This record gives sequence, structure tokens and C-alpha cells, in this order.
Amino acid sequence: MSLRFARQLLVLLIPVAALYLALQASQGQATVLSRWSLPVALPAAAAPNALVGRAEPLVAEMQPAQPAPPAHEQLAAFNSGSALQESAADGRVEYYRRALPGGELAYFVARLDERVHVELINADGATPASDETGDTIWADRQQHLATVAEMAAAPYARREGLELLGAMAFGFHGAVRTSNEGSVVINGVVHRVNAGRGALCISPGLQATIGLFDAEALRGCQQAVGGGPVILWQGKVANPAVAAPDDEFIPFNPLGEDFAQLDWRIKIYSGSYPKTAVCVGDLPDGRSFLVLANSSGVVGVELARALRDMGCTAALGGDDDTSTQATWRGRPLWGNQPRAVPDAIGVYLRP
Repeated sequence: MSLRFARQLLVLLIPVAALYLALQASQGQATVLSRWSLPVALPAAAAPNALVGRAEPLVAEMQPAQPAPPAHEQLAAFNSGSALQESAADGRVEYYRRALPGGELAYFVARLDERVHVELINADGATPASDETGDTIWADRQQHLATVAEMAAAPYARREGLELLGAMAFGFHGAVRTSNEGSVVINGVVHRVNAGRGALCISPGLQATIGLFDAEALRGCQQAVGGGPVILWQGKVANPAVAAPDDEFIPFNPLGEDFAQLDWRIKIYSGSYPKTAVCVGDLPDGRSFLVLANSSGVVGVELARALRDMGCTAALGGDDDTSTQATWRGRPLWGNQPRAVPDAIGVYLRP
């Protein structure tokens, strides 16, 4: 055996040995990585590192031609052209509606601070988890689905000392995998990890980030929920019609998220189906604002443009079509008949 070959073999064996030790050390205790992102189940300690911002090679090509106004100024300008439905807590949380080409946009703005609390509401208050193979389940291995209106009215949506203002469906699910297929962190507890799907992460310092998060990165999130694909990235709009970044657009699914039905996602995005998205922007004090958005009759490019015009730098799509639904103070925003879903993003307010 040549010295060069031996060194190459050693380089390959060291990670395998480390993985084996991690498996032995954490057996039965670690969060299981979803097999939607890897073909085998791994503990949290063995999840791949530094996946946040996987699209960084595009950065040099995607710099805007000139600096944009501060995000909070863009948000204020966009909101001035929308119809304010209600403002709470001195404007910390607001509900707007606005006409867009082909249809309508309804959205909540949540400026994160000590009075604004964002947390996932699970159907029946159930706990999301993964099974032994890494597939999506509820921890009790039962099925739990409800409409957002049902969730918002249920006792399990109540939080002590908090008032629920807005709630919006978000997570994907399937006939068997009835809990959210993406990552889930609730109040600092990591319940599910799917490093192959985009997620919204809110840090303890109230900074909101959208990207790909492995198990280690998720431990830095106070709240997180998976969805996808990303439809706005570094201020560029995802567009299925382009093959390379230009001044406004990037190709669809810019982070290469793991979607078995990507063609279906493109069909929904390109059509006028109801849509769901959440986007993030920066506030002057270093904290973030969130926008929770529903649209009806609007193609995906127009929705992503609207989120960009609000000052958001990144936006993550959620489950669309008949899953699109939201409530404000328990009242549905739309008159459709939505399907039952696994969870909703809840926006709470401390009096």
C-alpha cells in the first residue's frame, strides 16, 4: 500500500469513526434527522454542519446595482399603499390587505420585541417528532390535523399571559407523515430536524433568519419552522423561467431544497393558486420583523416581489392551494374551505 493511498484512506475513515462514536454516545437520546434530507437516520451530533446560507456562491453575482433604502423604510412605504385592518401594541403587530396583479394579498407584520411572541401551534397540541427511520410522525404516532380556525379557538393554542392575534398555516404534510415535514423548534426545544428544507429561525436575541439549518444550527433557534422552497433570497425573486441570476431574478429553488414533488411546487408557484409565505427584514435596533402572507389569485413572482418591496431580504414559501389559510383574532381571512393542516405560526402579544 502506497503512503499516499494510506493517507487518503485515513481521511475517509476518520469521519466514519467519529460518526460511529456519535451514534453510540447519543443512541436513544438525540433528535433523529429526517430521511427527507439524508438516506439514513443520524443523530443530531452527526448532522452536516454550516448549511445556513448554502447559496453563498451566488453572492457575488447577486449584489444590487445600488444600495436599497433601509428595510424599515421600505416596509413603511409599502404599508402606506395597503389597507390597514388593525394595529396592536403601538404598531408592533399590524394586519393589512392589498390588491396585487391578479388578486389580493393579506399579511401580518410582526416587529419582534419583548411584547411580541411567535410560536408554532400544533394541531391538538401534539408534539412533532421522527420515527426510527427518520420519517415524519407525531410523537404519539397518531394523526393530528385541524384547520387554523380550529387551532386558534382551541385551548391548546392558549399561552399564559399572551393574547393570540394572528395565525397562519405553514408546514407541509402527507397522508402518512402528518406532522410538519420540516424542522421544528418550540421555545428552544428541537423537536424535528430536516436540514434539506428551508426554515424560519428566530434567535433568543429576536433576529429572524431564513435558510438551511442542521441540528447544531437549530440549537441556536428559540423558534423554528420548516417550509420551502425559498422564493426570495438576498433580495432576488425566485423565477422558474430563468436559468441564471440577473438583476432581479434567481432560478427557482435557489438553495436546492429537497422536494420530492418539485414540479408540483413550480406549478403552484407559477399559477394563481392561493399561496403562503413568510419573510424577514431588519429593524434599526438589530432585531427583525416578520411578514406572514397569504395571497389569492396571484402568481408566485408577484408575491415574492411584494415581499421584496416590503424590505424583506429572504422569504420562505409554505404549503399552498387549499392549505392556505390564516386567522386574525380567531376570524378566518378568506371565505374558502381550507383543508386540515398540521400546524400554524402564531403571533402572540403580551399586554
